[in-house]
Amino acid sequence: MGRLKQGLDYFPLSTDFMHDRIVRRVMKREGDSAFTVLLYTLSYLYSGEGYYVRVDDDFCDELSDQLFSTDNDTVRRIIHLFIEYGLFDSTLYDRYGILTSVDIQRQFLFITKRRSHRNIHPDYCLMADEDSQELPDKAAQDTVAQTGANVTQSPDTVTESPDVATFSTDIKRKEKESKENILPNPPFCKGGNEEKEGGDFSERSGGVNPAKKKTKDLTQEDIDRMQPPADGCPRNFSGLVDNMRLYRIPPAEQYAIVVKSNYGEIGGNVWKGFGVIRGSGGKIKLPGHYLLSVINKSV
Repeated sequence: MGRLKQGLDYFPLSTDFMHDRIVRRVMKREGDSAFTVLLYTLSYLYSGEGYYVRVDDDFCDELSDQLFSTDNDTVRRIIHLFIEYGLFDSTLYDRYGILTSVDIQRQFLFITKRRSHRNIHPDYCLMADEDSQELPDKAAQDTVAQTGANVTQSPDTVTESPDVATFSTDIKRKEKESKENILPNPPFCKGGNEEKEGGDFSERSGGVNPAKKKTKDLTQEDIDRMQPPADGCPRNFSGLVDNMRLYRIPPAEQYAIVVKSNYGEIGGNVWKGFGVIRGSGGKIKLPGHYLLSVINKSV
């Protein structure tokens, strides 16, 4: 008996895919070849295993052979940039050498929902247990792959989705709390101590601990000096900060997002929030507030 089909025959791509901020950022550095490399990579990913692709020498050689003016080193450099900027999960790439993301996996499960066998390897799964089970039909509205998977998303879908339904209530509550202008202490996966283990700020880098500053006084330099605790919890802190800067989220909101997302913990709802923002085509005007509403919903 032959091997059951795992990959997909197609994958959706939004009409504003080329306007995605991460795509444009990499294209600005590497030129038009960055778009071609990404499109080829996604095609290999979805047509092969369906939700991931292994990046090794053979993969880069095969991809570069199909491109007229892009060599192996350029392919690797472009892929690493997309990982660095958060389009693909950096932890799984470092650990297993694969490219995948929460939204790619959700998209895979949604497209293959009629299959009797459609499993994601436990070591590669980035989603919560409940998300990795059956996805309802309306998941297409709530899921926007990092590749711009939701093609038909309308303004109403963005502003009226369950994630945003509690948006105004959460923001009003947060505005009331923020009048005190004192930021909370950051959480830790396993009871780490921020002063002993590095915490969220290195005193050796100079300046004042952001947790001791008032909200309105925080600067981007404060955020850039933050460091995740060395407690072994899987995170993509650099990708989190890069994405927040990309969407021009104010430093005070950045700090709150860092704290509440546990420094960009892998598999957290903050990454789903970024996927929705990227797929909204600029319709979400307050990305920082939206991310906080998504994170608070999971708490």
